[in-house]
Amino acid sequence: MKFSTLILSTVVTLMASTSRVQAAALPTVDIQAATMPQFVKRDIAGLNNYNCKPSAAHPRPLILVHATLLTADSWQDFVPTFQQQGWCVFALTYGTVPDIPGFGGLAPVEQSAQQLADFANNVMARMNASQVDLVGHSQGGILGRYWVKYLGGAGKVNRMVGISPITHGTTLSGIATVAKALQVFYPAEPLFDKIAPSFYEMVNTSPFIAKLNAGGDTSPGVVHSNIATKFDEVVTPYQTAFENDPGVTNVVLQDLCLLSLNEHLTMVNSMVVLQYVLNQLDPSAAKTANCLSLL
Repeated sequence: MKFSTLILSTVVTLMASTSRVQAAALPTVDIQAATMPQFVKRDIAGLNNYNCKPSAAHPRPLILVHATLLTADSWQDFVPTFQQQGWCVFALTYGTVPDIPGFGGLAPVEQSAQQLADFANNVMARMNASQVDLVGHSQGGILGRYWVKYLGGAGKVNRMVGISPITHGTTLSGIATVAKALQVFYPAEPLFDKIAPSFYEMVNTSPFIAKLNAGGDTSPGVVHSNIATKFDEVVTPYQTAFENDPGVTNVVLQDLCLLSLNEHLTMVNSMVVLQYVLNQLDPSAAKTANCLSLL
């Protein structure tokens, strides 16, 4: 079973367990594991190197912001290429909570956005830079937007690239919608607020999502672009990843390469996605992102 599917199945189970509605009333969900999978943590050579000398072509520090449940080491497939092309690359693990060690992105989203703001400000100070470029995956794709809008980040971001960002919130493959209809959604919220408060904040009807997108999806002075996958089971419908304001570049992965079967979490393992991100960060050196990028 895919890890993302396990996440969604676990959400349904937890909602059912906190409600008067019997679990049998929910749609059948196949759960093959009772525990979360264990990830092997890997150090990424050259990441967060404050002695890095920016190249003339890429003078701004590049900050990578991981997805919910992942950590900074999820960027291991992307970082070497960024470094080879002259970027000084930085990444943080945000949103950890004491009760679920080893996973990021679980704390309140506003708190995680402040962590990103503090991290980025420190990077800029130590690298003598006035701006950064951001690449964010899933929840990581909205933290920069919140920083720019509400936490003093205006003018500090040049380019922002979202990889399956949770821009307009999610229905969690319809689970949130079904849970509301069965009256198990709101009874389960206190439980999630204790163990993973970010989950409810990223549902499409949450006050956080409304605040994030108030006044428009983009911020003045920032070049926005996004890539989504048709096989996304976390950001649903997948088109909700896109920013709707003028001037934004939005692309579906399968329009670049029909052979790409990547779902939500594996978007950061796709060489097609990597080439798209590189093109958005530096259009002057762009190469076609297509199935040949897999080679």
